[in-house]
Amino acid sequence: MTTPQQNDIPNGPQALAFTDRPLTKVHKFYIVGEIKRPDEYTQWFETIRNAPETDIIVFHINSHGGDLFTTIQFLRIMSECKATIVASVEGACMSAATLIFLAANHWEISSHSMFMFHNYSTLTGGKGGEIYDSIVHERKWSQKLFKDTYSGFLTTDEITSILHNKDIWMSGEDVQKRLIEKGKMSAPKSKKAPTPRKTKKTTKTTTKRKTPVKKPTRAKS
Repeated sequence: MTTPQQNDIPNGPQALAFTDRPLTKVHKFYIVGEIKRPDEYTQWFETIRNAPETDIIVFHINSHGGDLFTTIQFLRIMSECKATIVASVEGACMSAATLIFLAANHWEISSHSMFMFHNYSTLTGGKGGEIYDSIVHERKWSQKLFKDTYSGFLTTDEITSILHNKDIWMSGEDVQKRLIEKGKMSAPKSKKAPTPRKTKKTTKTTTKRKTPVKKPTRAKS
């Protein structure tokens, strides 16, 4: 008969008697630099689309924007995602990256981050009529895109100014304040200064000791 040692590792059927599985899995994706062609994000899209509701998707964003059609595919997949999506801006969030940012469920913004909202840029070519048709179509397309994605955060006047090629710049604090005003983000809890403890005033009572009065003694004869 052998006695089990404290450091013995069970093997065989005993090793299969206990298993564990995490309830939540965190998937982190870094949208840094330029948003590129959609075929470079196929594995990302598959993971996000199939993440269960117990998982968390975190986008770490530091991007000046990029391919708008890749961004549109991001928006579609994010809308189908059952998991909780967190957008964490860590530097720049501009152009197409702002669309991904606003499509999240929760937001984190690093200090000194910078946001910029503006109209799309494109190149077109062909015969005169083709160029005209392309411009007219893209104008209607961009109006609907920006109204659908920016409404609820930017004002109607701000969206109109973007469509007229005005850039809107905001600091991280500006964006955080607006998200709080729109009821999309909770205000950070301010730390209350500790209240000083009240000290009870103690009054000392002094009792005077009475000195005994000596009675005069009679002289004995």
